[in-house]
Amino acid sequence: MKITKKDIITIVLISIVFFGIAAWNVGSTAYSVSSWQSTQQTSFYVNLGSSQQVQNVYFWVRSGNASVSASSGVPGNWSYIGQLALQPRGTDYSVYQNLALNVNTQYIEFNVQPTDYDSRPNFYWSVPNPSDQTPSPFIQIAEIGVESQSNQQIPILSVTGENTTDPTLTNLVNEQSSLQIPPDYMTKMYFDEVYFARAAENYVAHQIPSERTHPPLGKLIEATGILAFGETPFGWRIMGVLFATLMIPLMYLLGKKLFGTWIGGFSAAFLMTFDFMHFTMARIGTVDTYVVFFSLLSQLFFLIYFMNVVKKGWKTSVLPLFLAVIFFGLGFSTKWFTIFGALGMLALLLALRLKDVSKLKGSLGDKYLAIFNYPAVLLLGFIGIAVLIYFLTYIPDMLAGDSFPTILNLQSSMFSFHAGTVTDSSSSPWWSWPFMVRPGGVGVPRWFDVSYMPNNMVSTITVLGNPVVWWVGFTLILLLTVLVAESLWQHISGSLLRKRISSKAKNWDLPAVFIVVILFFSWLPYVIISRATYIYHFYLSVPLLCLAITYFINKYWNTRYGKIFAIAVFAGAVAMFALFYPVISGAPVSSTFIHKYLQWFPNWGDFV
Repeated sequence: MKITKKDIITIVLISIVFFGIAAWNVGSTAYSVSSWQSTQQTSFYVNLGSSQQVQNVYFWVRSGNASVSASSGVPGNWSYIGQLALQPRGTDYSVYQNLALNVNTQYIEFNVQPTDYDSRPNFYWSVPNPSDQTPSPFIQIAEIGVESQSNQQIPILSVTGENTTDPTLTNLVNEQSSLQIPPDYMTKMYFDEVYFARAAENYVAHQIPSERTHPPLGKLIEATGILAFGETPFGWRIMGVLFATLMIPLMYLLGKKLFGTWIGGFSAAFLMTFDFMHFTMARIGTVDTYVVFFSLLSQLFFLIYFMNVVKKGWKTSVLPLFLAVIFFGLGFSTKWFTIFGALGMLALLLALRLKDVSKLKGSLGDKYLAIFNYPAVLLLGFIGIAVLIYFLTYIPDMLAGDSFPTILNLQSSMFSFHAGTVTDSSSSPWWSWPFMVRPGGVGVPRWFDVSYMPNNMVSTITVLGNPVVWWVGFTLILLLTVLVAESLWQHISGSLLRKRISSKAKNWDLPAVFIVVILFFSWLPYVIISRATYIYHFYLSVPLLCLAITYFINKYWNTRYGKIFAIAVFAGAVAMFALFYPVISGAPVSSTFIHKYLQWFPNWGDFV
C-alpha cells in the first residue's frame, strides 16, 4: 500500500481525536467494592444525623431480588411510606432502583424480604452446568443512597439492624462517595451490559458466564479491561473504546488499499470517526464493536489477497487469505453475525474462480474439478483452524467446570435461540435501518438509556447513524449498485458500450464491486431472520457506507466540485456529530433542546 509518513501522521491524529472524544466520561472509575447480601427477611434503619427533607432513596443492587418497604419516623415508631421490587427484571444486574419518599425525617427504616433469584446461565434447561443452583431467596446490595429535595446526596451516618446483628450491614453505607445521585450511565450498567459486562465479570471470577447466547471472545476481551481497571463502568467499557479506535487505522488502510490515494484513506477513516453508531457502540460494554473490528481486519486481508489474485493469478501468496480467515474466526468467536460479510467475500472469490474456469478448454466435468484447484483445499484447512480457534475460546468455560460435550450441545441451543421468533415492541425491521425512520413505527433509532436529571435536564444514550454518513452513503451505495449491475450486464452481453469500469482489473471496478457485494451480504441476510432485530445490527454495514462516499470523493477529488462535495460532507459529518452529541453520549442536556433541534421525526422522540 506504500504507506508514507503522511499516512502515518494522518492515522495517528485521527485516532487520537476519536479516542479522546470516546474515552471522555465513558464511565466512572469509582465503584463500590463491598456489598451486603442476605437470604432472610431483614429489618434495619439508617441515620441521616439530623432531620432532612428526603426526596428519594436509591438502592444500588448488584444481583438477586427482594421486596423492600420503607418507613420514616424514629426507632420503635415508624410510619409506612411505600415499597418496591429491587430487581423487577430477572436479568437486571448492577443497576439503581429508587423509591420516592418525600418526607422530612432523620431516620428511615427498611424491611427487606429476599425473593427467589435464578443465578443459572442461559440455556441451563437444555445444557446443565455443574455450578447450577436451584432458585432461592437472595439479594445483594452494594450501597444505599439518599437524595434531598434539591437533588443532592444526603450522607448516611450509620445503619442499625433491628432483627439482626449482621456486622456486614455496614457495607450498605460504607462507600457513600462511590454513589452518583441522581445516577446516570456513568455509574451503572445500562441496556445489554447487564448481560455482556456481567458475563465478563463472571469470567474474571472464574465462573461459567451468565450470558451464553453468543460465543465467549467479546466477553473475554471485556474481562481484560475489568482485570486492569476493576469491576467499574470504565473497566468494562474501555476495551470497546480501544478497539473502536483501532478501527480508524483499519478504515484508513482499507481506503488506501481500495483507492490507492491519501484522500481515499483519509475520507474512509474520517467518516468512520464521526459516525454516531461507531461512537455510541464503542462506549457500551457489549461486544458488537469487537465483531466489526475483526470483520474489518478480515476484509482488509481478503482485499489484499483478492487484488493480488486479479493482478497476478492464483499462484500468489495465500498468507493474506489465511489471515482473513483467522480474523473471520475471531469475529465469529464473538458473534455469529460476522459470517454474513464472510459469505460476501467467499462469493467474490468464487465469482473470480468461475470467471477463470469458464475460459478453460475441456469438458464440463474438467471445469467443475478446476474450481477446487489450488488454493481451495488450503482454504478448507484455514477454515478448520478458524473452527479450532472458536472452540479454544471456550477454554475458560471448561476450566469453570463445563465439559467439551456440554460446549457442543450449547451450540445447538444458541442456534435455536437465534433462529427463534423472539419479539420486541422496540425492534425495527432491516429495511428501516439506513433511513433511521419508518412510517408510523417505533424502534428506529434504538434507545439505550435515559436518566432524568434536575432542572428539565436529561441524560440519554440513543444509537443511530450520522445522517450525513448514512443518508449520503446509502444513496451512493444505490448508485454504485446500478453501476455495478450495468457493468455486469454489459460484461455478460459482451457489449461494453462505455467504459464505466476500470481497466486495471480486467474490466471490473474492484472497489465498487467489493463495496456493494460486502454491504449487501452484511445487511440483506436479516431479511430471513425471524427474531427481533435492531438498528445496531446494521453496524457491520457502516464501514461500507463510509467507503461508498469515499469512492466518489476519491474519484472527483481533483476537480473543483469534487473538493466542494468532499469538504461539505466532512463539515456536515462533524456538524451533525456536534449537534447530536448529547443524545449519543449521555451528556446532560435540556429536554427542550432535544425536542426543538433533534426530534426530526415523530419516532425520534424516544430520545427522551
